[in-house]
Amino acid sequence: MVLELTNAGIACPECGSKKVWKDGVRYTKQGEIQRYVCRSCGHRFSETRVGKRSNLKMSNSIYRQVCAPAKGAKNLAKAVLALREKTSKSERWAAGATKKLSDAEVKGKLVEFAWWMKKQGYAEETIRCNVSALRVLASRGADLSSPESVKEVISRQKWSGNRRKNVINAYTLFLKMQGLHWDKPKYTIEQKIPFIPTEQELDALIAGSGKKLAAFLRLLKETAMRAGEAIRLEWADIDFERRTITLNKPEKRAARAYGR
Repeated sequence: MVLELTNAGIACPECGSKKVWKDGVRYTKQGEIQRYVCRSCGHRFSETRVGKRSNLKMSNSIYRQVCAPAKGAKNLAKAVLALREKTSKSERWAAGATKKLSDAEVKGKLVEFAWWMKKQGYAEETIRCNVSALRVLASRGADLSSPESVKEVISRQKWSGNRRKNVINAYTLFLKMQGLHWDKPKYTIEQKIPFIPTEQELDALIAGSGKKLAAFLRLLKETAMRAGEAIRLEWADIDFERRTITLNKPEKRAARAYGR
């Protein structure tokens, strides 16, 4: 399928739209060939030059009619339409997203993302971590509107498996907010045996700390609660008569009671 250049400019050979952007060049033996992308349908095509004549040719061979008579290709248009319907929304979005988001647009998207997670019922800490992960990606050169750009930035980072997993999950949620999806990159989580100090080492640490810190560390040792849970304790949670502490604001949504 060939479309002649007109004085009005270049038009998409697929949908006829004139909202066409340049999309890099292709190097051949005949020289550089300009490539274009349609902002309306996401179709990519290239420009070839024969003598002084300029033509636009479709770059995808699936639309071409090879060794088929006109009567035998009567269903070609229907096949093309059916194929376009099967194209996922995320692929079209990624194909058309050639303009990188500005800093102001990134900040706006992150605020929108945080509010969306809040409405979905995510915990405040989860929202903070996911927004922080996307902010790190953007600061290191990733275009949040392009999954391929995000993959490239992630591949260059020297992150642990857990860190890589958290960043990938954060971007997956970001795409989910927009009704999109992507092919997530692979990651490997290394299982390590944590260092567990002896009770004598814990007692020595507590004895060498100040009064407030020593009381805090003693609480963690005797109850095995998390530091964040201990910080959120209130006086009403402590029963001095029964010598018990009730954990009403756990980090993993499981209330517990500690006693001695």
